Amino acid sequence: FQMAMEVTQILLNAQAVDGAVRKQAEDNLKQFQEQNLPSFLISLAGELANDEKPVESRRLAGLILKNALDSKEQHKKIEFVQRWLAIDPTFKAQIKALLLRTLSSPSHDARSTASQVIAKVAGIELPHKQWPELIVSLLSNVHQLPAPTRQATLETLGYICEEVSP
Repeated sequence: FQMAMEVTQILLNAQAVDGAVRKQAEDNLKQFQEQNLPSFLISLAGELANDEKPVESRRLAGLILKNALDSKEQHKKIEFVQRWLAIDPTFKAQIKALLLRTLSSPSHDARSTASQVIAKVAGIELPHKQWPELIVSLLSNVHQLPAPTRQATLETLGYICEEVSP
């Protein structure tokens, strides 16, 4: 799908000062999300994980990803949970791997955003007995990686504690 190639530019355009450029980009993102949700989510996770990409597009990719998984409105939240659970496990595994990799990014913004998105995914999956290896892999991060990654990992664990009921 063409969109996946242009996602950086579309994310940057979605933050443009020019209202017409911004609206076109928002419409493109919405269309991509509706036409192929798994590819859309992988594109966003890939953007967030890619240290070569501009900080602005990465930040927005993470925000859109987070908002595709959670909503303040209960009926939408339930719909988003069902939608995520219905995605092919192979796609979900790719997205989760990209998010976990982002915890080691040199960019503080990217690490912080990824930790919030990981918590949203955990909030959906852990109650359904999915992603059982998450906590173990996060705890192993705490013992062996550079300080920024440890910090991002602890931040992630904190968000997961807020997100997931005991």
